[in-house]
Amino acid sequence: MPIRIIVAEMFRRVSTALICGVLLISWAHELKAATIYVSDDFKTIQDAVDNSHAGDSIVVREGEYHGNIVITKPLILKSERGPEKTIVHAADSSEPVFRISDVKDVVISGFTSTDSSVAGIYLNNSVNIEISDNKAVNNRNGIALISSNSNKLTNNKSNLNKLSGIYLESSNNNELERNETNSNREKGIFLNSSNNNNIVSNVSNRNEWNGITLWVSNNNRVEKNEVMRNTYSIIVSGSMGNILNDNYTWTNLYIILPILLLYTGVVLFFIQRKIYSLIYSG
Repeated sequence: MPIRIIVAEMFRRVSTALICGVLLISWAHELKAATIYVSDDFKTIQDAVDNSHAGDSIVVREGEYHGNIVITKPLILKSERGPEKTIVHAADSSEPVFRISDVKDVVISGFTSTDSSVAGIYLNNSVNIEISDNKAVNNRNGIALISSNSNKLTNNKSNLNKLSGIYLESSNNNELERNETNSNREKGIFLNSSNNNNIVSNVSNRNEWNGITLWVSNNNRVEKNEVMRNTYSIIVSGSMGNILNDNYTWTNLYIILPILLLYTGVVLFFIQRKIYSLIYSG
């Protein structure tokens, strides 16, 4: 057999073997990805997380749960019936309800997290995390990102927390879109030393201090947000290169308060004049 034919045949066999190997690896990877149910397969969310493999999906049935969920592997964690029907209370209030730490490619969706003196959902040194359609209420901070980059927070309601609804510290290139941060004891959205984030189409109303705060945070985009009935609307301090555009900020307290005082003063003046005129005319 000519050498050229032998080489061609060897090349064909090697190529076939490589293709088969790649297909087998992909098939094996797909076989590994599983869907786990709480409370069918495991009674607690943490047990399901601990017994899952990277890439698995965990579906949590309707109910109230107690725990402090720690996630350090890529997976999808979602509720079956949404945040109104799936509530997770911090078993240890000194820890977050959900802690996502030193990991990438995690999805958290459809939970109410409450009763933590740290945060309802807490990201630490994590990348490419999707936090969507959750409620975080009655925590110290609703959702907190610490040294976490390129994450996406969408359609979350982070209300009635003791400090901020959403807090970012040393966290860059994140997307915050269509979230609600209302009636928090201090700030709605607070960026601390965090750069190049997009804060778009959020609602931040009735917070006791600021609706949105940029503190030593540069080159962020704050656009199309509704920020009403806070003490102050949007505060920028020690920050450069930020873009603020098309935000709706009317009727914050320090805008309307002088108007109310002026109006009250005018009304009292005319009432006083009327009283004096009646007295002296008598």
